[in-house]
Amino acid sequence: MKVFFWLIISLLFSFSEVHAHLRIQEITSAKGIKAWLVEDHTTPVIALNFSFEAGASQDPEDKLGLAELVSQMLTQGAGKYNSHDFAKKLQEIASFISFNVTISHFQGSLKTTQTNAKEAFQLLKTTLAAPLFSADEFKKVANAHITTLSNLEKQPSTIALYHLRKQIFGPSHPYARLVEGSLKTVPKIHANDLKNYLKNLGRDTLKIGVCGNISAQELAKVLDEIFSSLPQKSTLTPISSIQFPQKEKFTTIKLSQPQSIGLFAQQAIPFKNPDFLKASIANEALGHGSVSRLMSEVREKRGYAYHVGTNIDQEPLMSLLIGSVGSQNSRIMKSLALIKEEWKRIRDHGLNEKEFADAKSHILGAYTLNFMSSPQIAELLLLYQEIDAPITYIQKREQLINAITLEQVNNFTKTFFTPERLQIVVVGNPETGEHDAQ
Repeated sequence: MKVFFWLIISLLFSFSEVHAHLRIQEITSAKGIKAWLVEDHTTPVIALNFSFEAGASQDPEDKLGLAELVSQMLTQGAGKYNSHDFAKKLQEIASFISFNVTISHFQGSLKTTQTNAKEAFQLLKTTLAAPLFSADEFKKVANAHITTLSNLEKQPSTIALYHLRKQIFGPSHPYARLVEGSLKTVPKIHANDLKNYLKNLGRDTLKIGVCGNISAQELAKVLDEIFSSLPQKSTLTPISSIQFPQKEKFTTIKLSQPQSIGLFAQQAIPFKNPDFLKASIANEALGHGSVSRLMSEVREKRGYAYHVGTNIDQEPLMSLLIGSVGSQNSRIMKSLALIKEEWKRIRDHGLNEKEFADAKSHILGAYTLNFMSSPQIAELLLLYQEIDAPITYIQKREQLINAITLEQVNNFTKTFFTPERLQIVVVGNPETGEHDAQ
């Protein structure tokens, strides 16, 4: 057991050394397509992650869920390959192509080997340039998605998130919708709508992260081969700006079940804000870390909740500090009252020395887990481009965090935390303290 422990410590240290000296190159192809690349010739793997600023927020109001269906249909046949042949070809070349949708981004990824890279790159190009969007396949995919939606819309966590986003952004704002769409809108989507959505996938918002056994010269050619056929400019609908609610609101969604789930949120700050790392340290101490204040006070000491935690959610228009708590109906209101108390306490009194040290240590230690494989590194390279981080951030991150003092964080918490503006949604059947019951 002791040998295993020191093996893990040794591995984490080596990964820490790797990311500290990671060489990230910005590659620009002959046609102006850019990517961040980390070359790794020690394994045969190549991972390529990419995204466009065209997520579910670009869905037409009457066809919510369109982007999600496009992401599913892109791997159901392209060029000369029908759905069955497409899957068979991927298996033959030991490669994997997938797509994902968030509110603000349409994302794709390719994992392949150096031996099969040429065929995999060609297949990805065909997938983006000539998807079949077969009416028969679309019917199958859409029906399966509707079945998934019928279950998803009944889940307390989904209900809570939907109502929280409406409460924060307003019921008609694109950020208030669910990525998956709804049972009212998905049946209105037809196979012809999928091609129209592809106009959103333009090279002007394209971001690419690559890690693996490929040189800068090779990648420059590959970028043009895969992406040059895409539209030069996206056709995007502008998204209106948002002001976070200035007063607290507490909404209860009644649902007959033995447990309740609560979501709570306040406005955070974007990554480019100079104080972002201070916010990360404060959030780690409050609710994100395994030894966080909320975990200790709400769950361990009093046993009020099954789970409790917070996270900083980054979106282009607004960042949120969002948390969740799950509890028995009889204890959910006590849990939320205690969470609000801790929100006020960290604002008024900040962190103590141990909380500060633990938060910084965990942030630095957990970060090394992002460098355990080429796909993880490619994903991280893409993320940092999406949030507009400098290319040197990975190398400088540890130094930047270590330079932050307890006094700086505690001065920051005084203005950052706003318990008087918390937006709270409870889904369940709380026995006391209901507010704005619906």
